[in-house]
Amino acid sequence: MDSLPNDPLLSAAPSVWKDFPPLADPEALPSRVLVLAPHPDDEVLGCGGMLAFHAARGDEVRVVFLTGAGTPREAEAVNAVSALGLGSPTLCSFKDGGLAEEPELSARIGREVEEFSPGLVYAPSPLEHHPDHRAALRALVDAAKKAQFNCLLYGVNQPAPRGVLYDITAWVQVKRAALEAHASQALTTGLIEKAEALGRAATINVDDPAVQACESFSDVSSVELASFARRADQLAPAAKDGLPGTTAVISSWNKIESVRRNLEGLFRQTRPFARVVVVDNASSDGTADMIRAEFPAVHLVEMPHSRYGACETFNVGFAQAETPWIAILDDDVVLPPDWLAGATARLLEEPESTAVLSTKVVEPGMPESYKSSAAVNTERYMSTFRGCASLARRAPLAEAGFYDERLFIYGNERDLTCRLQNAGYRVLQYPGVEVFHETPFGIKQGQRSLYYHARNAGISMLKYAPLSALLKLPWLVLKEVVLRPRTAEEAGEVTDATGTIGIGRSLRETRGAWWVLLKALFSIVMNIPYCIRHRRPVHHPDFELPLG
Repeated sequence: MDSLPNDPLLSAAPSVWKDFPPLADPEALPSRVLVLAPHPDDEVLGCGGMLAFHAARGDEVRVVFLTGAGTPREAEAVNAVSALGLGSPTLCSFKDGGLAEEPELSARIGREVEEFSPGLVYAPSPLEHHPDHRAALRALVDAAKKAQFNCLLYGVNQPAPRGVLYDITAWVQVKRAALEAHASQALTTGLIEKAEALGRAATINVDDPAVQACESFSDVSSVELASFARRADQLAPAAKDGLPGTTAVISSWNKIESVRRNLEGLFRQTRPFARVVVVDNASSDGTADMIRAEFPAVHLVEMPHSRYGACETFNVGFAQAETPWIAILDDDVVLPPDWLAGATARLLEEPESTAVLSTKVVEPGMPESYKSSAAVNTERYMSTFRGCASLARRAPLAEAGFYDERLFIYGNERDLTCRLQNAGYRVLQYPGVEVFHETPFGIKQGQRSLYYHARNAGISMLKYAPLSALLKLPWLVLKEVVLRPRTAEEAGEVTDATGTIGIGRSLRETRGAWWVLLKALFSIVMNIPYCIRHRRPVHHPDFELPLG
C-alpha cells in the first residue's frame, strides 16, 4: 500500500469519487471475526451490515465493547448485538472518552487477539476524529506485532477511505433494528439518520440500481497496519488543511436538554467539527456539569455570571476558534448528520467574498406555506443571516469586528452583515441543508424581546442606513412591518428579516407594548452619539432595510 486515498468528506477534489474499486465479494472473508468497538453503537454504525452477513453465514464472531460495562448502555449493547444475530458481547469497563489514558488498553486488546485468534478484525479507521477510536486502533497496532490477521477499518463519523466496498442491501433492516436497540438519551432517530448518511456516501458511485446501501472499509493486513496508521496520521492534517476545518460555537443559558440534543447532533456529523466550543452564561440548570460529564471533548467556557448578552458570549466563543471557518449555532438547534458536509461543499463553491452561508431553518409553528415558499427555498444573497445555524469564514467576521456587544441580544446578525457588506462581503441564503430550531416561529413574544428588537433595529439603521432610506424608515416600518398582515408572513413573503415576523402580534398582545417601544426609543436617542461615531452608510447592492 503506497498511497492512502483521500476521503471525499476530507478532500476538496471531487475526482476522488471516480477512483473507488468495484464491490467486493464478502464470501471471501475469513469466518473467525473479532469486532472492536470503542463504544456501544460503533459496531452497528461502522459495520452493522457486515456483522449481520457474518451472523447469517454462521461465522464465529466476538464483539468487544471497550466501554459500557456497568452503565445503562450495557443492556442496549447486548440487545443490539442480538438484533444482528450474534451472541453475547464482551463489555469492558474502560472510561468513555478516556481510552487514550488507559494503560491497560493495549494489553486487553492483545489478550482478545491472542485468545480468540481471529482471521478478520473490524476496528475504527485511523481517520476517525474521536480520541477513543484512535486509541483503540493504536492498541490494535500493538497486538498486530504478535499475530497475523486481516483488518477492515470502519468509519463512524465519516466514511473510511475506500479500500473496499461491500453491498449490505440485504441487511439494512437488520442494521436498523440494531440501531434502534441503542435508545439511550433519545439517540435512536439520530443514529439512524447518521447511518443513512454514511450509507449514502458509501453508495453514491455504485452504478447498480439494485445496490441500495454499502459499507466502506480500509482493507489492511496486520503486517501493514502500523505503517497504514502512521500514513493516515500524516494525511489527516494535510487533508484538513485542504478543506477548511470548522469550529462550532454555541452560546448557552439554562437549556440543558436542548444543549444535550444539540451536542449529540454535532458529534453525529458525517464531516466532523474540528472543535466544539460552548460558552455557558452561568446556567443554573446544570448545563455546564452535563457537558463536562457527557461531552468531554467540548471546549467549555463558563462565564462568571449570567448578565452577559448573547452578542458578548458569542464573541467569546468566536475568539476560541482557530479554524478558518466557524459554525454559528443557537443552543437549541439540532443539526442533521450531513449539515456540515453539505454546507461545507456549498461554501467551497463560493468566492472568498461570500462570508456567511445561512442555512434553512425549520421551527415549531412554522406554516407549511412559509416553509415551502419559493423565496425561502431559493438561493440568493441577502442582507442578514440566521444566527441560529450559519457557516461563516472566520477572517471576514474578525475583520468586521464580530457582533456589536452594545446590542446585547437580537438583531446582531443584520448589524454584522452591514459591516461585512461595507467591506465587500456577501451573505448567501442556502436552502440545500436545513436544521430544526426548537424556538417557535417568529419573534419571541414578551417585553424583553420587543424592546431589543425595536431598539437594536433603530441603532443599526442609524449606523448603516443611507440617509434617504433612514428618513423614510419610520413610515415604512409602520406600513410594512407593524400593519403587515399575518398571511403575508406565513406565506413566506417575509424572509430576510425573520426578526420582524410577529412584530404586529407582539404589539397587540404584549402588556404595556407601547411603553416598551417608548423605552426603546429613549435608548436609541441616548445611543445617537455612539451611532454617529460608528456611522458608515451601506451602499452594497444586497443591503435592505429591516422590513422583510
